[in-house]
Amino acid sequence: MQGPAEIAITTHVASRTDVRYREVFETHRVAVFRLAAMLTSDRFVAEEVTAEVFARVLPRFRRGEVHDALPYLRRAVVNEVTSRRRRRGHEQRALARVHAAVRPGEPVDRLELREPLLVALGRLPVRQRAVVVLRYHDDLSEAEVARTLGTSVGTV
Repeated sequence: MQGPAEIAITTHVASRTDVRYREVFETHRVAVFRLAAMLTSDRFVAEEVTAEVFARVLPRFRRGEVHDALPYLRRAVVNEVTSRRRRRGHEQRALARVHAAVRPGEPVDRLELREPLLVALGRLPVRQRAVVVLRYHDDLSEAEVARTLGTSVGTV
């Protein structure tokens, strides 16, 4: 049984950890969502994946198991999307629906390439799609992609 001093210390440490977790959430939630959106082809599923990833990371964060948050979160997104796809056993919807809204001021030639590119991405298996998205959309180095996905640089 814990005494008042031990409870106060535990509460203080937990609150500091929660503040740090909130900072990590605020800093990386958009990047995590975008990766999930690119991998799932569905904005609503991407929101679910993002929420699930942050919910699953919180206990590990509190135990001090997460040291480099963004690569850990990226890996968690890829794993969650892979698990969902495996559980559901069906192909994901076209990525074009995620990006249906045209961004103002985007050059016409980029718009013409967007749909075929997203369709091609949508045909790739999740891990291959993750490599392409992390390398070329998120502009990670091959080493960072390999570390994020837990694979060798040569595989990337």
